[in-house]
Amino acid sequence: MNAEERKAKLKEFTDNPSSACRTGIPITYHGRIITLDAYEIPLEYLVYNPYNGRIGSVVKSFERQNHTLNPEEPSDKALIEKFLWESKVEANKKTKERLLKEHQQKHGIVTADGIIIDGNRRASLLNNIMADTSIPYTEKSHCQYFIAIILPEDADKKEILALETTYQMGEDAKVDYNPIEKYLKCKDLKDAGFTDDDIAGMMDCKEGEVRTMLSALKLMDEYLDEYGYSGMYTQLDKNEDSFLKLDSALKKYRAGVPSMWAYDPDADVSDLKSIAFDYIRSGFEQTLFRNIITAPTAKKPASSFFAKKEVWESFRDAHYQVTDNIQEASVKDIIDTNPPDLSRALKARDKKWQQEVADDFEENFVRSLDQLNNHANAAKPLQQLLKACQALEVVDVNQPNFLTDSNVKGCVKTLEEYVSKFKEILGM
Repeated sequence: MNAEERKAKLKEFTDNPSSACRTGIPITYHGRIITLDAYEIPLEYLVYNPYNGRIGSVVKSFERQNHTLNPEEPSDKALIEKFLWESKVEANKKTKERLLKEHQQKHGIVTADGIIIDGNRRASLLNNIMADTSIPYTEKSHCQYFIAIILPEDADKKEILALETTYQMGEDAKVDYNPIEKYLKCKDLKDAGFTDDDIAGMMDCKEGEVRTMLSALKLMDEYLDEYGYSGMYTQLDKNEDSFLKLDSALKKYRAGVPSMWAYDPDADVSDLKSIAFDYIRSGFEQTLFRNIITAPTAKKPASSFFAKKEVWESFRDAHYQVTDNIQEASVKDIIDTNPPDLSRALKARDKKWQQEVADDFEENFVRSLDQLNNHANAAKPLQQLLKACQALEVVDVNQPNFLTDSNVKGCVKTLEEYVSKFKEILGM
C-alpha cells in the first residue's frame, strides 16, 4: 500500500469521528493545544518511521553501509522490526506480553498518510504478535489494530519532528533510549531549524545539555572519520562518558589553561585528541581515561599526562612508536570483501587492532601514571625517597638481563649521580 492509498484509508476514519475509540485527546500542535481522537487502525494501513529516535544510530549506520531503508518494502520493514526488537530485547518481551494480555493502553500518533510518529516499537510488537503462530488467533485478534491519533494533513516535516521528539524522548521513561540516539535526535532537530531552547523543551532537558550533546556528537563524528567509519554510529559502542570528558578537556586546552607549559593549542591539542581517540578505540577503562586528558587546576596541577610536559612528551612519543607500526585492513578493503554482516566485520577489525595494541598501551599508561604521581608528590621528598627505596629492594639482580641490558648500567649510573647530589645538599 503506497502513501496515497494509506492516506485515503485513514481519511475514512477522520471523516467518521463516531468511529473513534478514544476522544478529546489534548496535543500540542503548531504551538497551541488542540484535541484529537484516536482510532483502531489496521496495521496494514501503517508504515514504520525508519528514523525513529530509538534506532536512529543503527539505521544511519546501516544506510551508510548498505542502502536507504524503504519501510514500504517487506524486506526493509523486516529489518526495521529487527532493529526495534534488538534495541531492548528484555523490555520488548515484557511489553509484548502486556499488549497481548492487557491490550494497547497508550495511544500512538501517525501522520495523515500512515507514517508512525510515536509508537513504532509498540506497533512492531503488535505485528510480532500477529505473526506468532504459537498464539491462537482468538487470543490475539485485538492486536491487528494500532490505536493512534491521526494528525491533520497540514502537518509539515518540522512539526512532525517536534511531536516525535516530545512524545518519544520527553515522555517515554519506561524504555530508556541509548545516549547516542539522543545526540542524533538533537542534531536532527538543530538541522531542521530548531533553537537550543526549543530542543531542550522537546527533550525535557536543560539548554546547556543540548549544547553539550551537539558538541560531543561533533567530536564523535570526528572520531568516526578518523578510522574510516563516517556515519557508522554503531561503532561508538557505549563510550559516551569518554567523549564528554574529552570534549570538555579539548575546549579548555584550546582556550588556554593558565600556569601550564607552553603547549601549541593546535598541534599539541591535536595530538592529544588523536591519542585519546586511540585509547577510546582500544576500549580503555573510562575511569582511568581522565588521567590522560584532564585539564589542571590550581589545586591539582598534575591532573593528567597532558598537564605535565615531561610526562606528556614521553607518553606521546611512546604511543606513536606503537601505533605507527600497526598495519590493518582499510574499511574499503573490508567492504570490498562483501561480508554477510559488515557491522560485525568492522567490529572484528577493531577487536584485532585492540589485541595488537593492548599490552603496549597498558605499559605506556602505567609508566606515565607513575611518572605523573611522582610530579604530584614532588613536594613530599621523604615519600618519594621511600618509594624509590622500596622499588630498588625488589629488583631481581639474578635475572640474566640485569647483566646484559646496557640500560641497566645507565640507570645505575643515574642513581649514583642522584645519590651524590642529595648527599651534597644534605652535607653528608
